[in-house]
Amino acid sequence: MSAYASPVSSPPFHYTSSSGLLVEVEGHRHKLCRSARLYELLTYKDPEPAYTKKGKLKIRQPPKQQDETQHFYEAQMIHYGLKPLSTKTATKNALLNAFKGPGTALTVPQEIRKIQDDLATEYSAKSAITKKKYEEALASRKIAEEKARKKRKQDEADLMAEFLEESNKKAKPNSEKALKIPNGKARLNSSVDIATLSGIYTVAAPSISNGWDCDGPLMLSLAPSSTRSHLWGSFDFGVFKGKLRSIPTKEGASDTIRFHWRGRETGEGESTYEAENTAKLTFLTNGKFRGKMYWDCCGKFKLVGKQTGNHPDSNSMESEVKRWKQDYWELNDVS
Repeated sequence: MSAYASPVSSPPFHYTSSSGLLVEVEGHRHKLCRSARLYELLTYKDPEPAYTKKGKLKIRQPPKQQDETQHFYEAQMIHYGLKPLSTKTATKNALLNAFKGPGTALTVPQEIRKIQDDLATEYSAKSAITKKKYEEALASRKIAEEKARKKRKQDEADLMAEFLEESNKKAKPNSEKALKIPNGKARLNSSVDIATLSGIYTVAAPSISNGWDCDGPLMLSLAPSSTRSHLWGSFDFGVFKGKLRSIPTKEGASDTIRFHWRGRETGEGESTYEAENTAKLTFLTNGKFRGKMYWDCCGKFKLVGKQTGNHPDSNSMESEVKRWKQDYWELNDVS
């Protein structure tokens, strides 16, 4: 919603405080052209041709002034209280004759000034109403944003409290989701129930949400590649967002997955792809994870996550993961 009122009209006249009185002709709106400038336009003559010393026309001739349009001159006729004519030549001649010679000036008649004054009064009243509605809408939006901010803070606090309580109970990692090494290769074991890792997670990271103004909840989406050789992710942490790619390991069975990520700051759009952009997430048996992540603007920070949604279907996620891969590889030191 704009803080400024739309124009008020009494065809062919239109008015706003910023533009003043405008006259509309053939869908084009024109301001009043001051008398001295209008006289210059009406009396302008193209410069004489330029010749060389040998009497030949020069290749480069003096520039000619581009004339105004028919609807411009017709609008000036109306501004100055004159009857519009059908052709440009007739309109210009009528305007020039109205000057009564060099050094004279055209004046706006009283009836046109009254139209402007009436429209200005109408616009002022309309503008006051519009401004009031805008301020009310702005205040409501601020209240809603503050309410949403407090809810996000509370949701994050509740999620952190869940993990603290489970930590006190010594919650066990999910051994069924271990990363193993089939045939000596570093990859996600196909026997692992990847479906329980794949999903949408709500994330709590106090170092991020307390240090920056985040518009919404921190979100992370995870899904395996079609070959299950990597677990891919897409995250939006408000102040920065990006894509994650699991890092293969030969360290044996583990509930912890290491990632490298590439992304951009949402403010200035600066990309980040350095080797130290890592995350280490340990997945638990209850659809949750805890871990640490490195971002150069914050250093290493803690984060926890809780699965709050599932992906629609495997076919759509294959296409989505392909887009994640493309975004990830496009962010590099030569992009």
